[in-house]
Amino acid sequence: MKTKLYSASFSARSLLLMIALVVFTGLNAFSQTFDRNYQDGRLYFKFKDNVRLDVRVNDDRSVDIREIPFVSALSSQYRLKELSRPYDLNNDAKLLKTFMLEIEDFGKIEEVIQKLGLEKDLEYVEKVPMCYIDYVPNDSLYNLYNGPSKWKWHLDVIQAEQAWDISRGSADIKVAVVDNAVWVDHPDLKDKIVAQRDTYYNTGNANPPSTGNPFDWSHGTHCAGLVGASSDNEIGIASIGFNVSLIAVKASNNNNPDGIYGYPGVQWAANNGADVISMSWGGGGYSATEQNMMNTLHNMGIVLLASAGNDNVSTPHYPSGYNYVISVASTNSDDKKSYFSNYGTSIDLCAPGGSASPSPDGLLSTTFNSSNLGYYDLMQGTSMATPFAAGLAGLILSVNPDLTPDQVEEIMKSTCDNIDAQNPDYIGKLGAGRINAFRAISNTPFEPTANFEASLTTILPGGGVDFTDLSTGVPSSWEWTFQGGTPSTSTEKNPTNIRFNSPGIYDVTLTVTNSFGTSTLKLEKYITATNTPSPLIAIEASDNNPCIMEEVVLMDKSLYQPTSFQWAITPETHQYVNGTSSASQNPQVIFLKPGSYSVSLTAANANGSSSADFEDFFAVAGAAPSFTVDMEDKTSGVFMLWDTIKSQAAVDKRGAHLSTYGIHLHGDPVPTGWSGSGTGTTPEQAWGTNVGFHAKAYICGVDATGMEDLTLQLDLRQTYSLGPKFSWFRVLVNGEQIADKEGNTNFNPTTAGADEWKTLTFDLSPFAGQVFDVVLQSATRFADKNQGEGDNVFIDNISITNTTPVKPVVKADNAFKVYPNPSDGLFTISSPRLTGNNIDIRVTSLLGTVVYSEKAKGNSSGLLKTLNLNNLPAGIYLLSVTDGQQQMNQRIVIR
Repeated sequence: MKTKLYSASFSARSLLLMIALVVFTGLNAFSQTFDRNYQDGRLYFKFKDNVRLDVRVNDDRSVDIREIPFVSALSSQYRLKELSRPYDLNNDAKLLKTFMLEIEDFGKIEEVIQKLGLEKDLEYVEKVPMCYIDYVPNDSLYNLYNGPSKWKWHLDVIQAEQAWDISRGSADIKVAVVDNAVWVDHPDLKDKIVAQRDTYYNTGNANPPSTGNPFDWSHGTHCAGLVGASSDNEIGIASIGFNVSLIAVKASNNNNPDGIYGYPGVQWAANNGADVISMSWGGGGYSATEQNMMNTLHNMGIVLLASAGNDNVSTPHYPSGYNYVISVASTNSDDKKSYFSNYGTSIDLCAPGGSASPSPDGLLSTTFNSSNLGYYDLMQGTSMATPFAAGLAGLILSVNPDLTPDQVEEIMKSTCDNIDAQNPDYIGKLGAGRINAFRAISNTPFEPTANFEASLTTILPGGGVDFTDLSTGVPSSWEWTFQGGTPSTSTEKNPTNIRFNSPGIYDVTLTVTNSFGTSTLKLEKYITATNTPSPLIAIEASDNNPCIMEEVVLMDKSLYQPTSFQWAITPETHQYVNGTSSASQNPQVIFLKPGSYSVSLTAANANGSSSADFEDFFAVAGAAPSFTVDMEDKTSGVFMLWDTIKSQAAVDKRGAHLSTYGIHLHGDPVPTGWSGSGTGTTPEQAWGTNVGFHAKAYICGVDATGMEDLTLQLDLRQTYSLGPKFSWFRVLVNGEQIADKEGNTNFNPTTAGADEWKTLTFDLSPFAGQVFDVVLQSATRFADKNQGEGDNVFIDNISITNTTPVKPVVKADNAFKVYPNPSDGLFTISSPRLTGNNIDIRVTSLLGTVVYSEKAKGNSSGLLKTLNLNNLPAGIYLLSVTDGQQQMNQRIVIR
């Protein structure tokens, strides 16, 4: 792969034509979420269960606002957009009494919630949540861990993923790349370019010429990819600008890829809607005309960025040295100044543009030339740092397009990370520091919306309350008013220990302000100070993500000394254990099936009772056969992935058989510490010594209760780098290594890069009838493609199938009775169909352990048998009765 130090060093000038002003779009056009945790302007309200409703609901679930009088009454004060009854799942009575109201003025939603909260017929009013998943793009080279080359090092340094959780950019923001050329048909750019021009030849084609060295003509294409390559499109790279649009301008003649006639291109970009212009070129000559041009561009509201130069000097460089142009120097992954980068008092800020440690030397981006990674290659220079910073400027404008160029620059500078410690010889000569995308986006202001919360809303008189500002829009000032509080006002962002000394119910008001506006939120009757508080419910769990059959402790953390408790957990597939119950203060629970569980707690003291619901409080892992996992949803399904600092585990397109996605396990770019050789590593070394190189996909609980025969099947492909004993695979059940049907326990590849997929089959019948763990494990030395193909394990199409022969199971209501059920331990079995002399009776725990068994005889009237299970602890068990021809099952409960 090529890498080149690249920043054009020549500048040609042209007269500036009169340029029309750019009109910015308003903030609302960008669908900016004012509170990212909740949907803008939407709230739910639910009528109490005992309220009778006569509300007409249209076929599209909409409701005329006039149908509900107290909602209609709000229309005179608020702009109500839409009312609906969004859910009717299973005709659930609670859902049928739940409505969603949408208001146009997002900033007044708290006022509307407060007013609706006064309606006596309503059970609750709440904002509509917004769900996010935690964000990593799926671009192939972004996720490819390829030997020592960490292709996305520059994005990691500036915390790009955290920034994307806040904003992934807007296509309405246009960043112009004025350069030698841009290959507009590049697969990672073609959907992002909204305008193009060759300003040297005055054509509508910004592509490189067909002659010359394609790498030399890749400079502009490389810069464009760093700004705004298509992201999350499953190919190539991700860009900091993510969804921003690109304007491509070719500003060179076809005989000189290094010569830039940039200012006509800058002018054309400005006249064609550019919000940001990236200029990775320049020279040492000053021009008043060019400064005037920069003045005009700045007055038009366009953000300008230019490379500081690659001569390792502090002398002026233009256009980066002009007023109103953000001058960008280059740093490496360790935040040290790149050896080539200019420095000095004219530098505004730094951005990654150099090399990573241990590699790669440069930033990976889109190119016109082809490398071993396709049309992507490495370049380094202030030329790369500049479009990278320009992409961040576009991301900032995506949050608030009304920002001025000075405000964008101030945000970028004020949120830079200080890198003086890494550069003691350049203090004061690298501008504000190295850009930090997450801090920049987090601190980008827009019109504020006041919001806050209190540490407690019910307190004893004299108690202190801490208040936390939750306002959006990055306020610059805060004005609090605390009715009945001491002190009664505050200008702090998060005032603490506000005391309410007298019993009463008090209002709290917050007004927040920034340069884009002011917002006030008043919560009436928000703080209650009382000598007789009911319990304030709070709970915790020893583990919120347990596996099935694992014991979990629910812990009451409620205030005001509750003395009685009543827990409820849904769904019902759970069991209290170790002598605890739903009335215990801190009950212990096991979950019988995987899935999401909600919890509610009602607690009482001498002053009254309180209740609280905690939706989806537990996420329980596990699986029940039969099932198949093929990764086509881009996840590992019921399997969890685990790796170490010396290994990698992921779902990607490399690991796929007869499908697109699969599990991919591989080793490390620096395999120091591996014990053994490419042809001589033993299984004991692979699994006992080389633990640091292990990676796995696993299920913490397979529930095979009541099953007799099970089969595990998977597709496997392996590769090796310098020998087959550097790539290992095995299967463990309950920590025990098992063999496939051919008797193999350890699997190695046979060829370096061309192993065929093979299907492995494992008999899991010895583990049937219980809950067990399954681990698919690798021990691989080298990273993928680090040495040839690398040491890889690919897994796909995993299934665990219940192959128990089907026996007729007779329904309990007509041929098999167990009574009383539940009981204290004495059960009577009755069945007219079991007439044989060899009847097997078995009782199994939910963990799959046989806890009771005996043989019985029937007669011509069938079986009548009493079981004494008094010695068993309280819980749920499976009773199975069979005569070999037919089997009858019944769940029994011992109280």
